[in-house]
Amino acid sequence: MKKILLTVLAVFSLQFMNSCSDEELDIVPSYLDTLDSIDTEEKLQQFLNGAYLRTTSVSAFGAEALFFGDLLSDQMFASSYLNTSNFNYNMYVNDFSIYGTLYAAILNCNLVINNTLVESNPNVERIKAEAKILRGFLYLHLINSYAATPSSGVNQEFGVPIMIGDYDVTAQPARNTVDEVYAQIISDLEAGVAGAYDAPEYKNYLSKTAAKLLLSRAYLTRKAPGDAERALQYASEIVNNSPSVFAPISSENYVDYFNHLESAKTENQPETIWELDLTTNNASSSGIGSNLSLASYYERIGTRRSFLFTQTFHNSFADTDVRKGLFTSQGVPATDDPKGLWTTKWTRNSEAGPFLRDIKILRFAEAQLNRIEALYLTGQNAQALAELNAFAASRGGSAYSGSDLLNDILTERYKEFFAEGHRFYDLKRHNLPIVRTTNCTVCSLPAGDLRFVFPMDEGVLNANSNLTQYPGY
Repeated sequence: MKKILLTVLAVFSLQFMNSCSDEELDIVPSYLDTLDSIDTEEKLQQFLNGAYLRTTSVSAFGAEALFFGDLLSDQMFASSYLNTSNFNYNMYVNDFSIYGTLYAAILNCNLVINNTLVESNPNVERIKAEAKILRGFLYLHLINSYAATPSSGVNQEFGVPIMIGDYDVTAQPARNTVDEVYAQIISDLEAGVAGAYDAPEYKNYLSKTAAKLLLSRAYLTRKAPGDAERALQYASEIVNNSPSVFAPISSENYVDYFNHLESAKTENQPETIWELDLTTNNASSSGIGSNLSLASYYERIGTRRSFLFTQTFHNSFADTDVRKGLFTSQGVPATDDPKGLWTTKWTRNSEAGPFLRDIKILRFAEAQLNRIEALYLTGQNAQALAELNAFAASRGGSAYSGSDLLNDILTERYKEFFAEGHRFYDLKRHNLPIVRTTNCTVCSLPAGDLRFVFPMDEGVLNANSNLTQYPGY
């Protein structure tokens, strides 16, 4: 298995990745006070690798940033992270530690983007374009988590701080507006479309295709006039005109794509648009291991196994649906009523060793489903339904009637992306409630509820006197 981020073990990257939890509260860690040594392409790549690796942290997309999107949804229940799963969180008590981690990765991106010591050439421009895509991705997740969705019209002055300038140890950034943050996200991603590689050799690198997919996601979330058309444009470009390295997965290969023992069957596949690289060294630096990983929570033999899906959700899949093969009832707790099911999407094993499996972040299926949603939002319902049913059929799933087309689209998205962190954000961006029917203590979250926005942690607020808490917390 070819691994590409070996240079991340350089001194700068290791020092950055091993920062303690207190330092994660700082947008600009104090030990990075001399930056005049980033004067070669190799060092510039190392800092970009550091940003990729930081994104792989367990407090980012190595675990928490992904599983919160399911933990806060309607068809998964848990015996851990109960404050989160019961919507019982505030500035003093919460499980959210992604804020500081994502800003630490943004800092690395800024150091790459703003560098003037390395003479420009096509490779340097590629490195900077990737850094802009990654920064746009990180800000998109931050704004989706820590602010109200744009179409809600609520508290739009409470976005997240935009930090894109040079390193400044004294920085105390205030919140920008939601609109300002989206403008920055779109600017970064459009720059990525212009400068990144069309088709990188390995999917651990971001690409033009990744930037287009993230633009379609951003436009579907912002919902400003013309955004649905823009989302349709970018998603269609991926679906209809992608380089050959990006393509839909077949139903025959679907289950193996997630849990085959051989990494050659699961990594760098055409279905994948971007995945986070894991090796023995960078898994350790990211904190991923037997106790902290996606598999440790989702898998039946995981050391922290506690995340289960409901029977209602499992039974909603047709018996012919290949995705139904990613559930197992083996060893589920007998005390749950009704019993849940584990998923095998995040298996711990590979021939490279436990927990050394790349983490899928962006997939071709999202481009297909984003296109379908954009068709619906632009009033092309008949075409949207036809493509939705074609997508479901490609998985062996049941056809939809289209009588409630938005719900049909979101249902298919959930079936495709369960355990991949999409559901909470899909419901939030459409201003829909969370309704649980079984296996719940707190069984609903009304549309527009305060708790659709994550609170800023007390430590984050104490570290920045200009940062304000979201109203209501």
